[in-house]
Amino acid sequence: MASVQLPTKSSQSVMFDESQLELRTSASEVVALPDLLHPERLDALLLNVYGVTLMPSHLPVLVSQWAKYYFMQIISAVLSASLLEGRHYALHLDQVSLVLDERGLPVGIRFVEEGSVLAQTELDPFQRFGGLLDDNLQPFITTLSRYGGLASSVLWSSAGDTLETCLTELAAGSHASLAAGLALLAERKRPDGRLNPLYQTVTFIKQAEDAEPRRQRKACCLSYQVEWVGRCEHCPLHD
Repeated sequence: MASVQLPTKSSQSVMFDESQLELRTSASEVVALPDLLHPERLDALLLNVYGVTLMPSHLPVLVSQWAKYYFMQIISAVLSASLLEGRHYALHLDQVSLVLDERGLPVGIRFVEEGSVLAQTELDPFQRFGGLLDDNLQPFITTLSRYGGLASSVLWSSAGDTLETCLTELAAGSHASLAAGLALLAERKRPDGRLNPLYQTVTFIKQAEDAEPRRQRKACCLSYQVEWVGRCEHCPLHD
C-alpha cells in the first residue's frame, strides 16, 4: 500500500465553494458521519488508509492524523460560508456527510440542509460558531478520542491549528472581517463561563533577534511516534 501524505496547510485551499458539497469522482464515497464513526467502520477505514504495519498498533497516532483531514474539510467550509457569505449550515453529526476518496481520506463535505442567511443579531463569535463547536466538533472529537485512546486535547489542538491556518489564508485572499473567527482562538472562556477548548491552540513563540516567531501547536499531534513521519514543524515538544 502506498504511503499517505499527511495533511499540510498547503495541501488544500481553504476557500469554500459549493463544489465541495458534491460527489466529484466515481471513486469517491459519501458516508453520513454517524455511520462513519462506528468502531467497526473506523477499524476498516484506518486499515485501508494506513495498512497493517501501523493499524492497529499505532491507533492513537492514526486517529490523530486522519482527523486532520476532517478538520480541513469542515472548518474551511464553515468559516468561508460564515465569514465570506454570511451563511449558516446545520452541523449536527446526522446532518453532515463526508466525501471519502478511494483510500478513505476526507475530500469533501455534504450538508443535509441548504445554508441559511445568518441573523444580524448573531454577533457573539461563540453563538455564531456554536454549531461548529457544540454540534459538530465536540461530539466528533469525543467519539474519536474514546475510540482511539488519545486525549481530546490532541484533537482540539489539530482543530485549532486548522482554524488558524484557514483564517490566515482567508486574510490573504479576502477583505472580509475575520474577527469572529479569531475570537475562537483568543478567548479563554466562552460567554456562558465554559472553558474554550480552542483557546491558544496555536501560539507564536518569540525567537532570537531578527528571527521570525515560531508557530507552535498547544498539544502534540503524536506524529513523532511513527519513525518515518517524525515531528511536524509546529510540534510543541522539545528536541
